[in-house]
Formats: sequence, structure tokens, C-alpha cells
Amino acid sequence: MGTRMAGKVALISGSTRGIGRSMAELFGAQGAKVAVTGRTVEKGEKVVARIREAGGEAEFFRLDINDEDSVRDVVAATVERFGSLSTLINNAAPTTEVSTTVKPLAELTTEEWNTILVPTLTGNVFWASKYAWPHLSAAGGASIVNVSSGQSMAGFTGFSAYAAAKGGVNSLTRVLAVEGAPHGIRCNCIVVGRVVSGRGDTGVGVGKGSGGRLTRLGNPMDIAYTACFLASDEAEFITGELLTADGGFGINGDAVMDGG
Repeated sequence: MGTRMAGKVALISGSTRGIGRSMAELFGAQGAKVAVTGRTVEKGEKVVARIREAGGEAEFFRLDINDEDSVRDVVAATVERFGSLSTLINNAAPTTEVSTTVKPLAELTTEEWNTILVPTLTGNVFWASKYAWPHLSAAGGASIVNVSSGQSMAGFTGFSAYAAAKGGVNSLTRVLAVEGAPHGIRCNCIVVGRVVSGRGDTGVGVGKGSGGRLTRLGNPMDIAYTACFLASDEAEFITGELLTADGGFGINGDAVMDGG
């Protein structure tokens, strides 16, 4: 067990698999009490079991980020279970809907647009931050970490709704940092590149070329380590930042230096 997150209570959306699961397990291993959330109870309970087996403390709460009441209730349940809330990781995204609704903007229906915008931006960041805010303010030093995507920084055909949603996440990060400063709340954002985690916020298979990195393909732990740093007291001088973790794709998306 480490101590980087000791004394903190972290609510991590979308933490039953992929990047979110790696975050939950790392935060638990570093001393945080972790609220594991997602739609699938069985997967969530497995993550909780792994954290507890490693000596950490965790609880699963079923969360539907399309439902405002669900978001509000999970925040309240987390505080009731652990006594406070100091760390909010807004990681969830409708990955299945994103991958199955790839079409030019002019061909999208309003329903398809909202199917991506509402959970990615409204539910995952607006509702979560809104209902967590008084608890974060009372924590005496809190952190919000939003998870964005490289698609928010470049244009890829067929992903207009997702790009717009993640662009909104980037912008809200700065606003939340400014509004949170008087309350001791920091807010930062990770702009995620190509990560191999089964399904997740990766951007795999989009854009030109077959590259996606200057170093290697990312894995979920790369993003978990980044989130842990931003949420820890080691980053208390950092707020309002978009930290890119993409293996260099943003500066040279066609390059592949590892032969893979």
C-alpha cells in the first residue's frame, strides 16, 4: 500500500473496466477510499474485491450518467458511506454509442447527437461536478480530474458529437478551476490518446495513417498514473490544465517509432 492518496475519498465514474478500473485500483492501492461506479454490478463488485484484497477500501455504486437522479444519488451515497468526498474523477463515456454512431454530422439525428453529448458532457461533468461541489468545497482541499480525448483537439470524420462533447469537457475544466479556486477545489483534465484497453476513450482506428504515437501504444495504467498525480497533493500548484497523455500523437500523429 502506498500513501499518495491517503486520507482522500475518490469517486471515479466509469470505473468497472478499462482506464477507470485501473484508476480505481491504483487509487485504492495508494490509500484512497474509492467509490467504484458503473452500470454493471458484477464488474463493479469484482473491482471492489480486487481493491479490498490488496488492502484498500472501496464500495460499488451503480451509476447511470444519462440520469441526473442517479448521478446525484451516487454522490450522496458516497458521502454517506465514507463521510466525505475530496476527489472526483469524471471518466465515464458512452463508448459503445460512440463506436457505433460514426457518420458525418449532416447525417446524425438529434437523438444520436444527444446520445453522446448528454452522458459525455452533461452527465459525466456537469451533473457530477454540480452535486459533488458542496462536498468538495467542504473537504479542505479537493480535486476534480476530467478525462478528455485527443479527438477534442483535432478533426476526425464521423466523430462530431464526441469531439464537441470532449471539447466542452476541456472548456469546463478551465471554468471549474476558476470557480473552484476560492473553495480550495482544483480542476485539471487529461487529454487521452491511443490506449489499448479493450474498449475505452482511445480514438483507436481514427485519423490518418497507422501511427498514433512516438513512443508506444498507451495502456490504462498510463492514464491512471497521470490521474493519480493530478489528484494528489503533489499537484496542488496545478489547476486549469489540459495534460496530454498520448505518446506524442498530438505533435506527430503519423509516426511509429516502436515498429508495432
